[in-house]
Amino acid sequence: MVRSSVRLDRVHLHVPNALRRAIALVALTMLVAAIAPWMSTVQAQRTDPLARAMTAYRGLDYDDAATRFRDLLNSTTIALTPLERSRARMFLGATEIFRGQREAAITAFRDLLIADPRYRPDELIFPPEVSALFQETRLGVRAVTVTVPANAEIRLPADRLPIRVYAAALHEIRAQIVGPTGSVESILHVGSVGDSLEVLWNPRDALGRLRDPGRYLVRVASRGPDGRTEREVEVPLDIERIQQDSLPHPDPLAPSALRPETIVRSSGVRPLLTGLVTAAVIAVLPSVVGSEEPGMGVRVGVAGAVGVAGVIGLTRATTPRPLPENIDYNRRQRDQWQREVDRVIAENAARRAAARLQIRAGVVAPVKTR
Repeated sequence: MVRSSVRLDRVHLHVPNALRRAIALVALTMLVAAIAPWMSTVQAQRTDPLARAMTAYRGLDYDDAATRFRDLLNSTTIALTPLERSRARMFLGATEIFRGQREAAITAFRDLLIADPRYRPDELIFPPEVSALFQETRLGVRAVTVTVPANAEIRLPADRLPIRVYAAALHEIRAQIVGPTGSVESILHVGSVGDSLEVLWNPRDALGRLRDPGRYLVRVASRGPDGRTEREVEVPLDIERIQQDSLPHPDPLAPSALRPETIVRSSGVRPLLTGLVTAAVIAVLPSVVGSEEPGMGVRVGVAGAVGVAGVIGLTRATTPRPLPENIDYNRRQRDQWQREVDRVIAENAARRAAARLQIRAGVVAPVKTR
């Protein structure tokens, strides 16, 4: 009898390739479905630092949520954006309400409004009791924030810098511009502000001239019913003057550029000597020859007249005589120089008038208590 044996190690199951691929795809799909929630949580925590706290909040674990929100707000290693910080404070306040901690909720809302007076809760997200306590807290907070265009340019005399003040609630404020030296340059507003207020700053002085470049400050103080400043915020303004350099004035005319306008013909010594010698000869000659004629007095008079004529000749000879040609030449030179001075003055005035201010605004920040 022939026995047949079957060796199991030689039995091979033939599985089609298409089936293998289908099985692998199903396995991969199941794996992805299993780890997807975990990956989503990890990714959310990486992109949203509030993710874990929000998970606890949505899971109604308010004690854990409150702890996590506070840890985030007090952390020195996690840098929250202003929006994230506002969200954390708002949800912390809501969490404290659900925990029955009303005063802690008010503190969270108050801190939120001081840091971000414009914040308002979404009533579709938060229940009425949360929104009501927030509004009640808001009415007692005197705080503002200020917005200024990041870049502005002042060209024309009518140009102004718009400054908008947003308040948490109705209260009194004082808005002003502080100059580079620390002195108050302009008072923008003294009075009440409701939801918001726009003020305009003229960066020119009383004479209409552009202000000097440097760092200025928009400073707004919130004041209490007694008029005292409760808190203050400021926005730095870096002002740069942009204009062409002034032209130098022409140098004064040098003496060498002008011609002499008068002339002296002679020194005058010769006519004076001639007159004196002639007068002396007339006066003494009769005495030399021994003449005793009675006309001696006449000769002395003639000699005196001749001497006087010599003196007159000296005066006339030393008196400057004008040179019309040179006078006219110098006048043209002076007129040309004056025209150039007037041109430079007019050009510099035009360049000053064409000057403009470039204003760059910084970030609003609270003023440190002095």
